[in-house]
Parts: sequence; C-alpha cells; structure tokens
Amino acid sequence: MRTSARTFRNVTCLVVALMISAALAACGGGGGGSATTPGASGPATVGVSIASAPAFPAGTTFGTSTASPVTAAAPANSPSFDNVFVTVTKLALLPSIGPEFPDPNGELESSSAADGNGFVTATLASPVVIDLKNLSGDNAAMLLNKFTGVPAGEYSKIRVYYSSVVGHNAGPPPTDTEFHQTGNFHFDVHFVGGNLVIPVTSDPQGGIRFFSVVIDLVGLKYHEAGNSGNVLLRPQVFAKVIGALKYIVTGEADQVNHANGTFVVKAVNDNISAAYGSGTVWFYVDGRFVGPFGISAAVALQNTALVDVIGIFQGGVLVAEEVDITFPNARQGTADNVWILDNTAFIVRSVADNVVVIPKPDRVSAYYDNATSFLPLTFTAIDNGTSVHARGYFDVAGELEAYWISIGP
Repeated sequence: MRTSARTFRNVTCLVVALMISAALAACGGGGGGSATTPGASGPATVGVSIASAPAFPAGTTFGTSTASPVTAAAPANSPSFDNVFVTVTKLALLPSIGPEFPDPNGELESSSAADGNGFVTATLASPVVIDLKNLSGDNAAMLLNKFTGVPAGEYSKIRVYYSSVVGHNAGPPPTDTEFHQTGNFHFDVHFVGGNLVIPVTSDPQGGIRFFSVVIDLVGLKYHEAGNSGNVLLRPQVFAKVIGALKYIVTGEADQVNHANGTFVVKAVNDNISAAYGSGTVWFYVDGRFVGPFGISAAVALQNTALVDVIGIFQGGVLVAEEVDITFPNARQGTADNVWILDNTAFIVRSVADNVVVIPKPDRVSAYYDNATSFLPLTFTAIDNGTSVHARGYFDVAGELEAYWISIGP
C-alpha cells in the first residue's frame, strides 16, 4: 500500500487564499474478480494541513455572537507580534455530539490533556513548528501529520495540541514572549458548512475514498490575562469539506493499452479497470514527486509499474485525473560509454553489475534532473564518469529502458 511519504505531500496550490488539501481514504474489504465501482470500507486515513484565509466563509454561524471575527476589535492590552510560533505535538479528530459552532472570538486554549470517547489521535513523531502569523505563500504549507484507523462516523472538529507558543517581535530590539503555559495547550478547528463524514461500507469490492478538506486560519487574538502578564492565545480557525467524492487506488499496472488509453490496477482486493485521457496529470515517484507532466508522459506507464490512480468512477471504470508512477526497476552508479549504440544509450556501472540504459521515449525527451537540487537537466549533462540514477523497466535483453534519470551523487 501507499507509504506515508508517498501519500501525503505538501500541497502548495494557491487559488485566491492558500488552500491545503487533506486526503481522507478508506480501504476496501475483501473480494476479487472483475472491476466494480468500489466504496469505502474499514478505517480511513486522514492527512491534515493548515493555511490562511481572509475570512470565515459566507453563512458561518456562531453559537454566542453574530459579530464578525474579522472586524471585532482585539483586547486593548493585546501585544504586537511579527510571528507566533506554535510547536504542534498531536492532533485529534473529535466525533460530532450535536450542534457545535466556532467561537467568534477565537478558540480558547485549554489545559485538558484527556482525550474523550471516540477521539482519534495522531501523535507526531517529531514536533512541527508552524508560524500562525505567516501561513500564506507558496512554501507556507506545513504538513502536520496523518490520522490512521479512523472509524466510520461523523466528525465536527480537529483538535490541535501544542507544547509551546512563542511570540516574536522583530523590534528593534527583537524580543520573544512565551505564551502562558498550561498542562497541554490545544485549540479546536471546527468544520463549517457540514461535518467530515467517513462513510460506512458501501461496497465490499475494494477501493479507497478520497475527500478534500481545506483548513483555513482566519486570524489570531492574544491578550494578557488581567494583571498577571500571562499572554493567552485564541486562534480563529475553520475547516470545510470540499469537492466531489474521488477515489484513489493503489496497485500494479497491468494490461496497459496506450492505443485506447486503458489499463488495469491490480489492487489488494480487486482488479480495477482504469482509463486516462488528455486531461490526466502524471507524476513520477521515488521518495519524491517529479512533474506534473502532460499527456506525453502516459508512455511511461507500462505493465508492472506501481501506480496511484486518483479519479472518479464512470460505468465501473476509474477515470484518472492523476496517475503517480513508481518505476519497478532502477540502477545507480557511474555512467560509461556514454551515447553508445548510435547515440541512444550508455552503461551504468555499479558494484552489482553493468547495465545498458536506454533513455525513453528517446534520448531527448526522457526526464533528467539533478539528484541533489532537483533542477531539470538535459541529456547533455551525462558524460563518462557522471554519477547517475536511472529508473524504468528492464526489457527482455536485460537493458533498462529509463524514463527518469537523475544526475549527480
């Protein structure tokens, strides 16, 4: 199945405000045979990120006030910060218990460390620091973590736990302020416009549901508590489930037919019929993603590739909006006899063996990049003695037909 490094990556796609997507998936149950439209079954996997937004969405209601959280004045004793650094340690999905609304004045931090019934928690392997004052921008997305084993049900909040909050003022002089320490800080991210619903089993044939969630930070309020000097944090955050229901299916490509744009994904519990077209986006994956590529990259899809296919089902066929390809064969070593065989190939010499590498679709149109800076390159960057990492498929002669070649140590 898909590993965390492959399933969850930072998404830095901007429309108007930065929107960070979260994948919600549910693996299918048993069964096999011909492809059928799969449904959700079993525990889901949820990825969460945080971003910024200009305001709460239209129609948002509040339990205690209708005042706009964007225009409401901050307390008079609110300090000024250029950065508010939050060290996130854990997340939790909270099941819905009835009508619940975000506080228009922001979510009050809490010292409660206990998780209630039905909470689904994800403790980060290493704490993640986010700056709540500067979340917009192409590189602002901070992937927090993923939940696993989420039971079917309805969830109304995401709880964000953190160990410390530091307010930074650039000055002059620069100053740092520790926010008031309680047992375990947390604040809640409310779903608005509809809760997050992990559906019950709808088809035992397999497949994975794929949702999209946007989590937006509207603003921050922080103030000193009375005359104590303790600075308290009240972030204003909301989440929305957006987009049409999609599926993501992981497996081995088989029966690839480029003449009509079809293939089969040999998944864990089923063989899923799939199709691609001119609008399909293609990525190559090997510990990182390269792309997106246009329809010309479809030729890189061959039998035995490991694929992740994201799309919608039409008539029992998964129509691919995105295909992520991990090539089954690779060789890493030193290039030699560069552009032998009529300027079409070279040899990769490694400790294990010597392999002839044939760039595909041809020498010019194969994808080349720098192994360390990941900048795109061309075939001219390869010379005798160059370190290379070639990925693709072995042919019947034992030669590696390589669609992705990285150059450098």
